[in-house]
Amino acid sequence: MAFSLLNNFKFTYKSLRPRREPSWFENESLTLIVDIGSASVGASLVIFGKGQPPKIIASIRENISFQEVISSTQFLHAMNQALEKVLKALQGKTKTTVVPKHFFCTLSSPWFILKTRKLSISKNEEFEVTERTIEKFVDDEITKLTEELKDILPPQDIRIIEKKIIHIKLNGYEIKNPYKQKTSQLQMAIIVGISSMKVVQSIERKINNFFHAKSVHFGAFPVAAFSAIRDIFPTEKNFLFLDITGEATDVSLIDDDLLTMTVSFPRGKNFFIREISTRFRTVHEEATTLFSMFLRNELEASKHNEILGIVEHTGNGWLTRFEKVIKTLSENGTLPLKIFFTADTDITPLFLNIISKAKSELLMDAVFDVQYLDQHIVSMFVTFETEVMRDPFIVVETLFAEKLIDQHS
Repeated sequence: MAFSLLNNFKFTYKSLRPRREPSWFENESLTLIVDIGSASVGASLVIFGKGQPPKIIASIRENISFQEVISSTQFLHAMNQALEKVLKALQGKTKTTVVPKHFFCTLSSPWFILKTRKLSISKNEEFEVTERTIEKFVDDEITKLTEELKDILPPQDIRIIEKKIIHIKLNGYEIKNPYKQKTSQLQMAIIVGISSMKVVQSIERKINNFFHAKSVHFGAFPVAAFSAIRDIFPTEKNFLFLDITGEATDVSLIDDDLLTMTVSFPRGKNFFIREISTRFRTVHEEATTLFSMFLRNELEASKHNEILGIVEHTGNGWLTRFEKVIKTLSENGTLPLKIFFTADTDITPLFLNIISKAKSELLMDAVFDVQYLDQHIVSMFVTFETEVMRDPFIVVETLFAEKLIDQHS
């Protein structure tokens, strides 16, 4: 199932279940949702029924083995090991031969690159805008983009996972449906998500080993989160969204209800663990335990203060990188005060405190209004089978998948 949203000019995103009677699937469809992060992999089975909220019937999450030194080959292998464990556990929970109808996989950093491109055509004579014109215009720009990224990803290893028009203007005026219109000037802004073909194919193989998917729809987590936030908070038109993962942080700028840019930097939860490991000259398992106990306030006073010093130093380093990113994002003169963010539950209070300290010349004396996108907020829009884990990342992706399925049903 390869969804194309190229015509959604406003960026509007407006085998397996326990056995039941044969009529169960008449108005419902089963969907597999896979979440690939940099510290863990999650997967869920979701029922989508017309006129009712999605129901998550099974959900599993497995940590990716900690990488002392990041190596792309070893990291990919570790991710696939976690994915296999998750899919095997999910299949074991369901014990049935029914296969999902839809398959979605959402990638977080460092598994994708998200770029915003501004395009322009200007001619002396008017020309008619057709779907073929738009497609060729976008495809030509993607060709240029893949060439620019050749030092990061060889062109033959590039897989486009997102290709969406943010807005389009004819003769300077924004228009939702430009087809069959005549113009001498056409301006567009598009967002392009790119991943590695090796990464995508390895994920597809793992999914097919368990669920025999005809096709898998891949996407970038900031896009799914943006869609969920604008549905949950419809009055918020300008904000920053942060996805803080194990190895990286993605910062997305939403300006006038449009996702205009995403910038990533290589700092996340695992950098605190590496600093603790280095300072105490201990293995990462011990450092992880110390960090977890620190976050739960379970350490004796002297050890707590030692870890506190390391955490504050590392947090300041993260904050410096974040402030550089928001300076880049604010180059057009706009910087919203509202910030939404996602992160593992245990580090939420820590990052809530760090982000709240962020400063920008554009803000003057104002401060950011920071809100964690937690399970209590996102879970209001779905239902759960009894004892199913509430995973906010999966819920965000479920809401996005529901919208895509509705648009193409």
